[in-house]
Amino acid sequence: MPLFLFLTSCFESDPEHYEHDKAFVMRSESISPNQGFRIVEYQFDQGAHGYSRMFWAIAPANKENINLKEYILPDGYKTLGWTSDNKAIIEKWEPYYYKDRDVTLKTGDKFNGVTLVLSK
Repeated sequence: MPLFLFLTSCFESDPEHYEHDKAFVMRSESISPNQGFRIVEYQFDQGAHGYSRMFWAIAPANKENINLKEYILPDGYKTLGWTSDNKAIIEKWEPYYYKDRDVTLKTGDKFNGVTLVLSK
């Protein structure tokens, strides 16, 4: 096996995101008014390397031990909270990573079953 393939197999570039992971650090969690969904803001403690980037996920509130990676907002968006009618308020921001991936979300779009409201 070439050295490059060996090294890339040793260091998974896109690991799973489980809350029970030792390095998982939850920054905040917010349950929707109807208790059906939750917003999870989190990152990973990478030891001597510091903390990872922030992640914002909109996930079902009633599921335990899920892979939050499946519920992450696209890069360039973060969550701000909930409206009284269970819509997730999001905000566009300029990430310093993955700038080649351009995703456009707008008010009224659905994300994992939740209607989004784009903050101005």
